[in-house]
Amino acid sequence: MSVLLEINYSKKVGLPNYSSHSHSVTIRTELADLSTLEKTNAELYARLQSAVDSQIVNAGKMPPAETPARTTNPPAAAPTGDAWSCSPKQRDLIEKIIRESQLAPGVVEKLATDRFGTPLCSLNKLQASSLIDELLDTYGAKQQGRGGQRTYAGRDRR
Repeated sequence: MSVLLEINYSKKVGLPNYSSHSHSVTIRTELADLSTLEKTNAELYARLQSAVDSQIVNAGKMPPAETPARTTNPPAAAPTGDAWSCSPKQRDLIEKIIRESQLAPGVVEKLATDRFGTPLCSLNKLQASSLIDELLDTYGAKQQGRGGQRTYAGRDRR
């Protein structure tokens, strides 16, 4: 009795301007002896991983930038006043993360500029949400919610 073994390795890489590229390779083989499954699986997976990784290094043609040229020296302080483009709750959460994580405001400003090509105060709601997720992933949630759920000011981090 033979067994068919199908292995797929796929990788997706995020690129600037909301772009990404991915590469996937699948191999199908027939095993005459089931006792070789683990060894064959490990060997084929390593080969597929190597093949995909060697091909995905070239980003290929990139979409045109939709944002203005990025500044090399972002402002050193977080914006003040009501000039933010995201929601007030998002602004409050960003400021709370900066304060409680004891981050220099320029660090978050540079992160916004590097990721989105726009100052922190000009991030739209979608961009601000992505920035908040990255800040929470990088600097960690400060509270444990009910049932061990990670939260930050009520934001579900599960």
